Amino acid sequence: MLVDLVPDQIPWLFSGVVVRKDDISARRDLLTRFLKASIEGNYIALADEKRAKEVLAKELKIASAKVLDITYNDFKQQSPPNLEPSVQGAENILKQFPNVSQKVGDYIDGSLLDALKNDGFFAAMEQKYKR
Repeated sequence: MLVDLVPDQIPWLFSGVVVRKDDISARRDLLTRFLKASIEGNYIALADEKRAKEVLAKELKIASAKVLDITYNDFKQQSPPNLEPSVQGAENILKQFPNVSQKVGDYIDGSLLDALKNDGFFAAMEQKYKR
């Protein structure tokens, strides 16, 4: 292991949804449905540890209970339920590439997540999964 970002709580983007900029407007409905499904999957995984570990074990072919515990605990600590990217995490990643724009807004469009928030989707997930 080179660096363990979790214990030190170093902001980072560990995963994300990447689409072409033009698709955000051209395929907005499809992307919104995809985000809703992904976000609800996160809520389910955070609310039902047993089920989440079963999926992780199957999909990632994890046989070791210890590795499965570590994997799930890392997921719980690092995965924002609403898939909202960390601005500070994005800034830390951009610092690794000094020859590109350092403006997070050049890379992250939060309009779909903002629309879901305004539509009450996140509040509904919080209520449904009792977070």
